[in-house]
Amino acid sequence: MPMKRTGSFRKAPIAAAAIAAWLCLVSAAGSFARSSDPVREPLGVVYADGRQTEDIKLYRLEHDSNELCLSGYDLARIFKATKYWNPGAWKLTLKIDIHRYLFTIDTRVVMVDGKPILMRVPVRYENGSVMIPLEFIGEILASRSLDKVELDEKRLVLTIGSPDYNVTGITFEDGEDGTRAVLALTEELLYHVDSETPGLLRLKIYGGRLNPLKLATAGEHGLFIRVRAEQTERDAYLFFGVKRAAARFRVEFEADPGAPDAGKRLVIFLEKGELPEIPDVDFAGKRMLEILDDDSRARAQVPVRIVAIDPGHGGIDNGKVSESGIMEKNVNLDIAGMLRERLEEELGVEVVMTRTGDELIPLGRRAEIANSRGADLFISIHCNGWFHPDAGGFETFFLAPARTEEEARLAREENASLRFENSGTSPEELDDLDFILWDMVQNEFINESSELAEMVQRELSKVLEIRNRGVKQAGFKVLRGLRMPAVLFEIAFLSNPEEEKLLQDPLFRLNVVKGIVAAVKRYQNRYNRRGAGGN
Repeated sequence: MPMKRTGSFRKAPIAAAAIAAWLCLVSAAGSFARSSDPVREPLGVVYADGRQTEDIKLYRLEHDSNELCLSGYDLARIFKATKYWNPGAWKLTLKIDIHRYLFTIDTRVVMVDGKPILMRVPVRYENGSVMIPLEFIGEILASRSLDKVELDEKRLVLTIGSPDYNVTGITFEDGEDGTRAVLALTEELLYHVDSETPGLLRLKIYGGRLNPLKLATAGEHGLFIRVRAEQTERDAYLFFGVKRAAARFRVEFEADPGAPDAGKRLVIFLEKGELPEIPDVDFAGKRMLEILDDDSRARAQVPVRIVAIDPGHGGIDNGKVSESGIMEKNVNLDIAGMLRERLEEELGVEVVMTRTGDELIPLGRRAEIANSRGADLFISIHCNGWFHPDAGGFETFFLAPARTEEEARLAREENASLRFENSGTSPEELDDLDFILWDMVQNEFINESSELAEMVQRELSKVLEIRNRGVKQAGFKVLRGLRMPAVLFEIAFLSNPEEEKLLQDPLFRLNVVKGIVAAVKRYQNRYNRRGAGGN
């Protein structure tokens, strides 16, 4: 025996390799005989670490089996695993967190840190990929992962980590008068509803955080056809498909009796309408009318006749100043003058200016001017600035507690104009993180203000080629106490060399004015239609 072992020492690896290759071919041939087509519904993966939600292909290896598998490559990637594939031994090793998982092709045993655990179905090798049964995640990995792992096998949603969701669920309640979609929230959040697209309600929840895959629903729920959810860096969106029979809608908060101390419920109610015996063919032209309470309806019925324009800063308050000496106060005033002419000529509205020359107007006085003249809208014009020259773009704000440090910082900078008024109030004292700057009068118009801000940002994105920074919220003192919808617009960055040049370009300023005029016209038409009771 020793002599044979010694003499065959060099040939043994070759023979072993040949046998391994033959076994691979046999195993692969047996595997290829099975079906490895991806199933229709993929696995939706939601990450708490900021990675984008994604869909992962799932496979059903046997026609008569309900067991699903995913590739070892995808499993390793989504869990950031260290992997080692041994083709000769037909084994895959994954190191996830502090645990080591060893899979062997065509066996049901998983070695977890050297201890065997049996699965319902074996690991397979298909088309160059190791196929891991989905049960491994839910029944083996989930209980051992350092991050929370939640697998919803019914809805095929995998959540990795513990996202801090404040929009936690959705239910539907169908009744004789209509259908309610009830959103469960952990806190009361600002929202904006858009019904511009026929057959669709778009709900934006400012600062909302949700699991898009869990809130999305297919099929019919009373007057709702389906729900699609999206999560952006700042806000959450829900898109509700609506049946033709829905005539009007209402959105409102109500207390959650199940969680009186912390829970809130945002209810979207669709009211049933009467359909003709022969339905109209062109549903594309039908829009729903929002159901408003008495106070809101009275506001909506007032036409937009007077617009207050507020050129930011002035006098000894120069605002932002570029490296070449361009002063924000002068840019603001010039654009405000152009805007005044366009609004008067194109829309026939009366315009109230909070200042018409290079003078300092106290922030509180600006609101008094607009209120005393009975303005229907208030638009404050500013330029932005930052320490880094690459920062750029345009953005629109409405009065609300800031959600980010950037928004709070900008509010403090604009509110710093108070130092020229000798008020004795420091900008830091105006921080609105705890609703200090939340004004109850302006709060009555929060939905209209956010809607106007959305329209301004949308129209400007059509005419400006710089970065669209979106709609934001912050506690600007100039917007406090206003008895009308109000927004503050930051045109561009004087600290950005390219945008500094644009701000001196008459054509760029004209495009800014065109975008704002288009937004006011859009707002005017929409609310005039509501006031007239049209749809």
